[in-house]
Amino acid sequence: GEFSQARANELFEQHKKFLEWRKTEWATRGPEALAKRQAARAANHKTWRQMKGMDLFRHEIGAPGTKPFAIGVGVMSVLYLSVFFSQGEGRKNYEYWSKYHAKTAAPGGH
Repeated sequence: GEFSQARANELFEQHKKFLEWRKTEWATRGPEALAKRQAARAANHKTWRQMKGMDLFRHEIGAPGTKPFAIGVGVMSVLYLSVFFSQGEGRKNYEYWSKYHAKTAAPGGH
C-alpha cells in the first residue's frame, strides 16, 4: 500500500495505544505486584483446602464430578430399600432370620 502522512499518523496512534497498554501491564508485574496480588487473593478467596464443615460439603456437592456418583448412590439406595421393605413379614419365615434375629427365637435357637 501507499505510505501517506495519514497512514503514518494512524500507525503512530496505534503504537502509542500499545505502549500505554504495555505500561499498565508492566505495572501489574514484578515481585512487588505479585505480592500485592497474592495478598488480595488470600484476603477474599477461599480454596477447598481452607474450607471446613458445611462450606466444604456444599462446595463438593456442587462439583460436576459428584453428580454421576450421587445418581448411582440414589438408585442403589432406592433399590436396596425397596427390596428390604418388600420382604417385610416374609422375613420371619426364613430359617436364618428366625434363628438369630426374631424376638421369639425358634426352639433350639440362641
